[in-house]
Amino acid sequence: MRWLIGLLGLVLGMLAGTAMVLFNPLTTRGQLGPVAGNLVPDKAYRMDDYRGMSPDLRSLFRGAARTGDRALSAPALAKLRIGIVVLPAGDGRPAALAVKVSTLSEQNSLWRAQLGTLDYWNIFWPGEGSVFASGYSNYWPLVQDRFLAMFSGDDAETSHALSALPPAGHLTGVNGATGRYAGFIGEIREGLLTATSGDPGWQLSLKASPPPVGSR
Repeated sequence: MRWLIGLLGLVLGMLAGTAMVLFNPLTTRGQLGPVAGNLVPDKAYRMDDYRGMSPDLRSLFRGAARTGDRALSAPALAKLRIGIVVLPAGDGRPAALAVKVSTLSEQNSLWRAQLGTLDYWNIFWPGEGSVFASGYSNYWPLVQDRFLAMFSGDDAETSHALSALPPAGHLTGVNGATGRYAGFIGEIREGLLTATSGDPGWQLSLKASPPPVGSR
């Protein structure tokens, strides 16, 4: 009987510990709300042509491990991912070409519900100009959903708004670099889309506002 009570206590303790990690009441960092849709172009994209760590949950937990032939060879780049992204413009306009660099956040912590990457963008619109953008993506909600789906049997592949408040010491936003966007400032949002065929796609939202007109 004692061993049965001890085993039951162990199981309940493990369940309580898991619940505290997944639903930590002390966690205060939430996802950023969407920017008004009438102000922001939403673009869906895929990042198949990347090099570095694989964009999956295993890499978020064990970022130092190299993954396959896409891994960057230098040990100092083990936690880095870089890719070239084409952002379709629509309406017969040329697509934007972007370089996205992501690195695992040093502040990642299960107890703080932070499993994030720091994301840096250089986006160029042919004949128009370019912007720099930086954001922070927290994959913790994705971990929660996939864990709960193991018990509920539901499909965990749903859309997720990933952009969140960045860790202390990091800034996010959009800064115009060249052309018509020079001097613009704005916001950036990223999301993970529901998988329709193969891997899920990504969504990027940008808002860039011109600087205020000064009085003469």
